[in-house]
Parts: sequence; C-alpha cells; structure tokens
Amino acid sequence: MNPNQPFMPVETFRITTVIEQLAREFAAHSGESRRLVAMLVEIIVWRTVNGQPAEQITAFLDAHISPGVRGDFVTWVVSETTRRLGSVPGGGAR
Repeated sequence: MNPNQPFMPVETFRITTVIEQLAREFAAHSGESRRLVAMLVEIIVWRTVNGQPAEQITAFLDAHISPGVRGDFVTWVVSETTRRLGSVPGGGAR
C-alpha cells in the first residue's frame, strides 16, 4: 500500500503539537515574533511530513513566501520534525 494515499490517517494532533513546540522554542531563543515564526514553521513541518527535503522547502520559501529565509533554520525545523514525529503516515522520515 502506498503510504501517501489520501485516505491514510494523519496524526494532526501530533503534527500541530510539534509545530507549536518548534515555533515557541525558536521564538524564545531568537527574539523573533512568535506569530511569524509559527507561520514559517507550519509550512516547513507540513512540507516535511509530505516528504519534501530541506533544500526544496528552502527554495519554495525563498521564492514565494520569505525571500532570504535561512537554510539552517529550515534544516533545523526539518530535523526536529523528523526526530519528534519519527515516521508519520503519509510522509515524515524517509
């Protein structure tokens, strides 16, 4: 069975919990606006869950949402998402 089929379960509660944790942690340490950080983290986490690598996510953000977004920030979010969620049905750590 293809794990990316649309009828596979999505662990939304776990995913949104990780989004909230990562946004809170980064905003606390960086001094950035939590609301802005949360928006970027949410995009990065959902794209990670859907199997996109950090480089592709960084290119998307740079081109469409946040020009100049730091690749190390994206890599950190992808790494922490994978670590905290492990294997997520429909994507995640691949």
